[in-house]
Amino acid sequence: MNKINQFDAIVIGGGHAGIEATYALAKRNFKVALITLNKNKLAMLPCNPSIGGSAKGIITREIDALGGVQGLFADKSMIQIKMLNTSKGPAVWSLRAQIDKEKYCQIILEDISKQPNITLIEDEVADLIVDNKKCYGVQTNGHGNIYANVVVMTTGVYMNSRILRGESIKYDGPDGEKRSITLSENLRKYGFDVFRLKTGTPCRIYTDSIDFSKVEKEMLDKNELSFSSKSGIKLDEQTCCYLTHTTAKTKEIILKNLNRSSLYSGIIVGVGPRYCPSVEDKIVRFQDKETHHIFFEPETLAGDIMYINGLSTSMPEDVQYEMIKSIPGLENARVQKYGYAIEYDAINPMDLKKSLESKILENFFSAGQPNGTSGYEEAAAQGLIAGINAANKLDNMPAMELKRSDSYIGVLIDDIVTKGTTEPYRMLTSRAEYRLLLRNDNVDQRLSEYAFQNKMITESEYNDVVRKYEIINNKINELKDTYLSANSEVAKKYQLLNGISMLKALANPLVDPKEILNDFPYIDEITIQVRLFGYLKKQESFADKMNRLEKLKLPEDINYWEVENLAIEARQKLDKIRPTTIGQASRISGINPSDIQMLMYYLNNKRHSSNED
Repeated sequence: MNKINQFDAIVIGGGHAGIEATYALAKRNFKVALITLNKNKLAMLPCNPSIGGSAKGIITREIDALGGVQGLFADKSMIQIKMLNTSKGPAVWSLRAQIDKEKYCQIILEDISKQPNITLIEDEVADLIVDNKKCYGVQTNGHGNIYANVVVMTTGVYMNSRILRGESIKYDGPDGEKRSITLSENLRKYGFDVFRLKTGTPCRIYTDSIDFSKVEKEMLDKNELSFSSKSGIKLDEQTCCYLTHTTAKTKEIILKNLNRSSLYSGIIVGVGPRYCPSVEDKIVRFQDKETHHIFFEPETLAGDIMYINGLSTSMPEDVQYEMIKSIPGLENARVQKYGYAIEYDAINPMDLKKSLESKILENFFSAGQPNGTSGYEEAAAQGLIAGINAANKLDNMPAMELKRSDSYIGVLIDDIVTKGTTEPYRMLTSRAEYRLLLRNDNVDQRLSEYAFQNKMITESEYNDVVRKYEIINNKINELKDTYLSANSEVAKKYQLLNGISMLKALANPLVDPKEILNDFPYIDEITIQVRLFGYLKKQESFADKMNRLEKLKLPEDINYWEVENLAIEARQKLDKIRPTTIGQASRISGINPSDIQMLMYYLNNKRHSSNED
């Protein structure tokens, strides 16, 4: 092979997954070619102008703890930030930030242009270079063949995409961008199971045409919240969002024109996201409900364009115009861009290992929406894991696999590669059985060791985290051995018993932690540990039991047709998915406890036979 264009790694696509994969490989000192259709749209936010949200904000924090960049760039371009679910328990606290979407793309382009290990190439990848089931690079339309030892595909929603508004079909990517035309068809010839998915976005409205007297303004206090521990950035001023709602008139317009929606007319083939439906889908599913919330979210700090969250639709433009006018505050609205549905190709994620390397082609990794997920955060998380594991492969290191009890990212990847998906997968707190352990406050404790072992943070950074939790543990021991006087102001204020320890006082949910801890630097972390101690121990015990099954490795070459007394369905699914552990096998749909018993019996017999030999 003539290897003129030779790199250590190639990343296909410059979205959120592609950026993380590229930075991870470059941080590990590998030469990376990032091939994207438009360099000015790196990590574009084609839908909502925000990072984070319920569960998703924790994912962004986990990315940061693992040495990724989404949280850092989000902090640099945020115009509003808040902690969600604070009225509930800390297991579901999660950050969400409104982002200046133009600044976000701009600062990433500026930063990536300075990276010596990254070469940015504007081109379309048409095919892979494959020989003997190994990927050696890509074929591009403009730069010919480009070679690398590993390839990471992060094509977002651009593979064979089309934009739909009613009966109108445009063969474009998001916002009229170029799309990838031939790559997904070529993936089929290598044996990938390619299927169609769909997502959508709402209209954008010129802010000066909105009547704000008819909507509710969200007022947020100044705070010191941020995603990244590295940014040191705090917002000086919070941008406002606004709340309104659909009306009975909106519902009437949608139901009258339902046959003109791309979704309900049969034009759309792909399956849409269950947890982020179009407004017409909400109206049909919940016909007893007269109104639905609509949020106005500024797309930039200038605030001249509002993203109309909750009005995602595939209706034709004339129907959308009527819908918009029926919503309080938008009676005289001028439309900057109408909403649309986008349909695209994805691959079956069950064809991937937990490392996100393909089972079909060696050295080929896939991350983000082509794996059947939705959301910037889910995409970035996969991009980071794929990038780290591609680097590990180049370094002859074992793959990094995060456990479900260690991170939402571990839950996400285990879910898609073990169970697959038929609709865009979105992370929810309810998907994580250990969510009390997977909190916003302890991402560094959970993941810094992974980051250090996989060369994503320095020894000094890792030691800082170790010291932080030593300080917290030492403080807990100090509080345990320090007692409150009955005459103290705190004891009197909260009517605490004489002789109670400071630790027990802190455990009391009525006590303000600051009155016990004063200027201690990690008030949230220590308070949560103390107040949830019993619950945390119970969940840790359950996680430990389940993790024993994760330590029972299944041989890569196991022949499931030789394992006695396995059900036919179990043999078929185990042979297709090729789980790496008994734990993963137990989570495959259709695998019963009796099948797991037979597998463990088989492994024990193999182990005894090996010992006898």
